[in-house]
Amino acid sequence: MSDQLRDFARRHKQVQRKHRRLAQGYVTKLDRHGVIRHVPRRDYGGVLAMPLAILVLAFFGFKAMLMSGLSPQDYQMHLDALAQGNLAEKVGARLMARDPLTELLVGLWRSIG
Repeated sequence: MSDQLRDFARRHKQVQRKHRRLAQGYVTKLDRHGVIRHVPRRDYGGVLAMPLAILVLAFFGFKAMLMSGLSPQDYQMHLDALAQGNLAEKVGARLMARDPLTELLVGLWRSIG
């Protein structure tokens, strides 16, 4: 009887897990036998959003730190030197160019420090 109870508990746990997943959203599909099935929707947005946001924030923070450490003329001189290089350096110069968000972060960085 113990094996039967374990098997029942395992099946019950699987049904509960599928029910929780279906409660978060599902897609209705027709399988090859013609049976309509509800399949939990796969959501990968949350998995990628946080690391991407951290990466973008770190990039702008690094850029603001560089801009606050150099004078505007020195920073522009470095950008001009990068813009004269190969394709990768030109892309780097475009990415490291001044923008409003970085200027705001530089103002905050200088007010704190």
